Amino acid sequence: MPGSNQLPADLSGKFSDKGPLLFILRHGQIEGHGTRRFIGCTDIPLDDTGREQARRWQVPLAAIRFKQVYTSALTRCRETAALAYPDSAPIIDRRLNEINLGDWDGQDFEHIKTNYPDLFEQRGRDIYGFRPPAGESFKDLFQRASLFFSELSLSSHTLLVTHAGVIRAMRCFWAGEKMETLLSFKTHYGQLFVLAVRSNNYLFSIR
Repeated sequence: MPGSNQLPADLSGKFSDKGPLLFILRHGQIEGHGTRRFIGCTDIPLDDTGREQARRWQVPLAAIRFKQVYTSALTRCRETAALAYPDSAPIIDRRLNEINLGDWDGQDFEHIKTNYPDLFEQRGRDIYGFRPPAGESFKDLFQRASLFFSELSLSSHTLLVTHAGVIRAMRCFWAGEKMETLLSFKTHYGQLFVLAVRSNNYLFSIR
């Protein structure tokens, strides 16, 4: 049911025979959604829609009984975790934070394009390797997230609450795809992904 807007009341039956699974939830919609800004690790909270997107997962996730819950350090993920799975004390891991865009973080897109024309052009030529001033590149993000995933022990169902950039890196890491495919993978606010980390890895998304 990828892409469905109907949430199952109980996810446990759907995955009961799959062994330990990794559930990855993208945070809900943020304040100021829709504005053309560079949003990386700027600490922006959820808006009302985002809180509802997180809250709607309470019943489906309650039956999973996660032994491990991890979240980004950013407010929007910590809020999402608290609303979606309130009976947990998540482990905060900064490797799950969104990409750090440095001096560009939180800035208007057109402002950056106008005031940093040379750097903006450089970014266009090397979207994966370019680092904004005092920031990270997508390569840096991929390496950071990959380190987390390589150290993650999946002896039981595990929930991560994180960001689009980290979810894209996760897909490349587990699928063995080139990092250059990272931006081709689209995610939505409040979207849940389920990954079976075995020889037959797969990604199952529920909106």
